[in-house]
Amino acid sequence: MSGETLAIRARALRKVYRVYRHPADAMIEAVTRRRRHTERVALDGVDLALRRGEIVGVLGRNGAGKSTLLKVIAGTLERSSGELEVNGRITAILELGTGFHPEYTGRDNIYMGGLCLGMSRREIDSKLDSIIEFSELREFIDQPFKTYSTGMQARLTFSTAISVEPDILIVDEALSVGDERFQLKCFSRLHELRERKTTVLLVSHDTNTITTLCDRAITLENGAVYAEGDAKRISILYHNLLFGGRDGGPGRLEQEQTPGEPKSAPEMVASAQGSTDGTLSGASVSAEVTRKGTWVRYGTREAVLTDWGMFDVQGNRVSVIESGREFCFSMTLHCKENIADVSCGFAVKDRRGTVLWGITNVTDRRSPHAAKAGHKLTVLARSTMWLAAGDYFVTLGAAHLANGEKIDFIEDAIGFRVVGPGNIFTTSLVNLQTRFEIEQTEEPGVQAA
Repeated sequence: MSGETLAIRARALRKVYRVYRHPADAMIEAVTRRRRHTERVALDGVDLALRRGEIVGVLGRNGAGKSTLLKVIAGTLERSSGELEVNGRITAILELGTGFHPEYTGRDNIYMGGLCLGMSRREIDSKLDSIIEFSELREFIDQPFKTYSTGMQARLTFSTAISVEPDILIVDEALSVGDERFQLKCFSRLHELRERKTTVLLVSHDTNTITTLCDRAITLENGAVYAEGDAKRISILYHNLLFGGRDGGPGRLEQEQTPGEPKSAPEMVASAQGSTDGTLSGASVSAEVTRKGTWVRYGTREAVLTDWGMFDVQGNRVSVIESGREFCFSMTLHCKENIADVSCGFAVKDRRGTVLWGITNVTDRRSPHAAKAGHKLTVLARSTMWLAAGDYFVTLGAAHLANGEKIDFIEDAIGFRVVGPGNIFTTSLVNLQTRFEIEQTEEPGVQAA
């Protein structure tokens, strides 16, 4: 990437906090020159490059360094070492109500927040009505900010921040607060900002938000970049990081494929047939892994999936189905150990990895299944295909209900195509099998021209 196209570049970015056991230790250390602190590394050699107009998601467990990274880039926190280059006007929503006073009204806080973001009073005057309109808080705008709900505070904070029209926008979990209607409105505004070549760095724990909005993503772990690449692939790695291993670390992560398919990115994702132990230590993940015939698999393997597929009503395995037809998802799980709380199910995703539908024995109002060692579980989900035409993928597997730990989980295990119907928008996601009618009646007393 050339420097002219970059909005943010970080090299070997590092942030170390000094931790003192007692408040007075800092002064004693300064006087005696004898070390009385320990160090906590929040960022450890982070390399990052964001192009202009790119939306990049940041995932990571609590304490991974996400907020520290954003604060360093935003300039509210000094880095300990490393290089950082930021090109353009930057606006950051790091905490709800930043620069807002609880006793002041919403209107007053728009001015306070706007001034904190670098706008002049005249600039705020010209944008005041549009900020209030976007926040949908006109009837509450002259009430104290402390009387606002968390969602209302999020609306006003976000509306004020995006009014700056920044070159770079940093958002830390602010979109997770508020109702779904306002979230959709925010997402639309982010797409508008991208069209105007605004760079967006977005932290969220919601992988659907990351796969839907972001061009690519990174995952942080222990202050370092654990993996980066395609948003869908990184969301899978993050899911494995959260639920894959018994010790709270990443579980066994494998790439498998149908016979005859060439291996892809073997140095990034361990193959099931390879000589490695199948554990991902962290690296860039190639989008090639999403190629037809491959899937990613992880879990404790207390039970193992041995067969799965999509079938028509005659029991034939299918990969193409007509919208409106009945079908069945199926998987077979062989139990190696006694498992008291099995939750198993299916999730359908689009090409970007956004979950469109999902079901488990628990969401179907069934209790967790108690599986016995040596037994086989056959799991079926019979349904009617109401997705619109397009290509889709099925993630399936089994997990412990108690803590979400994956037993055997396969991402993109099934790929299928829906054909027809041809009488709906080409951008539609679902087919509602609508009977469309237009009725015309003559209004009494109105003469035709």
